[in-house]
Amino acid sequence: MSLDTQGSPALARDSEGGTMDAGPVPDAGAALPRAEHPAPGMTRTVRGEGRSEEQALEQAAVALCALVADPATVEVREEVEMECDAKDLDHLLADWLGAIVHNMAARRLRFRCFAVRLDGRHLFGHAFGEPMDPARHHGALGLRHLSLTRPTVRRSADGRWMAEFEVQG
Repeated sequence: MSLDTQGSPALARDSEGGTMDAGPVPDAGAALPRAEHPAPGMTRTVRGEGRSEEQALEQAAVALCALVADPATVEVREEVEMECDAKDLDHLLADWLGAIVHNMAARRLRFRCFAVRLDGRHLFGHAFGEPMDPARHHGALGLRHLSLTRPTVRRSADGRWMAEFEVQG
């Protein structure tokens, strides 16, 4: 995972609060994760892209976490290790995101960035963040309102990987 010179992700929002790109400053040609903030009762697609499956999974996690707290407000104070196994990449994305949501809810953590390594369909992940601070960690959705569906990981014609899922708000 690449970070900017201060080790923090880049964040750009449109003035209306609709579409948000959040994540590490990419290497040349890399795409930022993309998250559309769903209004209550609406479904939006959230995705992460990268040159590898690992980068796409990392960026999908950043995009997910950006719905709960602006990654720029989260400091790296803790590291959480997670492992997932699945029969295919789509299920692996679902398990990975589920583990992230579980850690955010059960341990009251917010995450800034991620590192993923795959060994076949076994994911070794590291999440970096800190305990939730209600004064600093504001997002479009609370954890209770997240419903993740239709996880998909695929390679595009140009060789880039995309990991996307739907969020019901």
